[in-house]
This record gives sequence, C-alpha cells and structure tokens, in this order.
Amino acid sequence: MKISSTLLIVAAAFFGLTGCATLSKQECMTGNWQAIGFADGAAGRTADYLNNHNKACAKVGVAADYKAWEQGRKEGLKQYCNETNAYQIGRRGSQMSPVCPANVTAKLERINANGRQYYSLNKQLGIEQERLKKYQDDFDKLRSGDNLNFTSEKEARSYLIQLPAKASKVSERIKNIEQALEQLQIKYGY
Repeated sequence: MKISSTLLIVAAAFFGLTGCATLSKQECMTGNWQAIGFADGAAGRTADYLNNHNKACAKVGVAADYKAWEQGRKEGLKQYCNETNAYQIGRRGSQMSPVCPANVTAKLERINANGRQYYSLNKQLGIEQERLKKYQDDFDKLRSGDNLNFTSEKEARSYLIQLPAKASKVSERIKNIEQALEQLQIKYGY
C-alpha cells in the first residue's frame, strides 16, 4: 500500500509539533498510528520503539494500534533505507540504525561510511583551517614585534622562522582534504 501524500503531511506535521519520543494525552487519544509508524520508520526507529508510545499512552488508558503503526513504519522505512538517506546520515556523523532489509544493508552501510568519511574530513578541514589562521596571525604579530607568550626574543624569532614551513604543511593537508571532499561530492552528487 502506498502512503498518500496526505499521510506523509500528517506525519510530518505531527512529529514537527511533538518532537519527542513520548506522546501527549491528546496525541494518544487522537493518534493516527499509521502516520506515527510512518514517521518512526522514516526516522529509522526499530520495531521495539512502539514500547515508548505504549508507555506514554498507557498513562491515559490508550493502547497503540500495532498493526496500523507497523504498516506505517514499513512504509517509512522505505524513506529511511535508501542510498541518499544513508549518505546524508553519514554526513551528519551518524551511523544508520539497523532496521533495513538484509539485501540492502551492506550497500547502505558502505554508503553511510562514505558519508561519515565526508563528515570526518570536513571536521578535519575546519581544524586545519583554524590552525593555518593561527599560524598566519602569529606570523603577523611576530613580524610586528609582538613576542606573543614567548619568554625571550630568541624563542619568538625561532618560532617565526618555523612558521612558514608549518603553514606550508597545513596548506598541503588542507589541499588534500579538499580534494578528498570534492571526490566524495562528485561520487554522490552533493
């Protein structure tokens, strides 16, 4: 069964407003379990996640509709278990939840690993760019006569002499990281 666009909109609106794992009394009483299941599936939640909803709704005497929830969740998993999503999850630095069918899991895990590599490289790029900026700032200050925190002018001068080589190494690392990021962007189209 295809989830209608209306159901998708309801699920998105529902979870956009609640934003948490437990449901309010009103949400339990009027809950569209298929939409809730769809949103849970699209978020990569495991089947036992329904227990969280059951606990929240038991407080108001409402039981979750497992069949409707699971039907929605299975449709939501189609949104979660695809290559684009696997890569995007990795780019945020996260691993995929183990909810996808076995026949696609290995491929999605490889793609997700590439996304995590992008995340790691991008993080390292930021660190290297900050390091280069610090070296450039230190160089400018030392050239203008500031000894920074060095105890002697000799130490400051020695550091000043080392800075161009240090900056060059960092620039080379930045270039290599940027090339690796570009290759991942070309491979995945973003």
